[in-house]
Amino acid sequence: MLISEHTLRPADIIVSTTNANVSAVIRAGTGSSVSHSMIYLGGSFVIEAVEVGVIRRPLAVAVEQAALAIALRRRNLTDQQRRAVVEYATQFMFRPYDKIGAAGSGTSLGRGSLLAAFGCGITLGLCAVGIAGMADNAKPANADRAFFCSELVARVFELAGAPVVGGPPSYTTPRQIRMANTLLYMGKLVDKSAAPAARGGPAEGAEGVGGF
Repeated sequence: MLISEHTLRPADIIVSTTNANVSAVIRAGTGSSVSHSMIYLGGSFVIEAVEVGVIRRPLAVAVEQAALAIALRRRNLTDQQRRAVVEYATQFMFRPYDKIGAAGSGTSLGRGSLLAAFGCGITLGLCAVGIAGMADNAKPANADRAFFCSELVARVFELAGAPVVGGPPSYTTPRQIRMANTLLYMGKLVDKSAAPAARGGPAEGAEGVGGF
């Protein structure tokens, strides 16, 4: 059974994927069934880092093309931290998209070369940057200049004092967000591979970590 938007709280995380070729490369490169992540702000809006930069838009628009969208919630998040997540995310609106970081994020995984190769396909400039350039891009001094999707999610939770992953935000992938043991599985907002189902409240129990 799919969950409804009414189940969501501000600062919930949504991981998703589409059937587009870009999503397929990211899934293959990270060994995951998700390729994107975003933060729910409340009021039917999310904030996410996409090709045009960090933007705020309606949840319905953000998941319109999704084949799968899963809601996650940070365990033991205080009200103060929840507000801080939303505030930090909002502060980063209009920051540019981190193409170098997106290409380099997978280098912390065994399949990272595939993502790096895909980055070269986006722009030859990324090929010239190389691993050293990706490492420079990930330095703390450059932390908040630009964001790719899971970097934005990891960074705002880190700033709010409630990190979701153990590593640097600049190397965080959607798969690592999905598999983080700091997050509670709330259910699926979208699942086009399944038979049509009624929407309801939170799914009972957490999904097994091997699922995605």
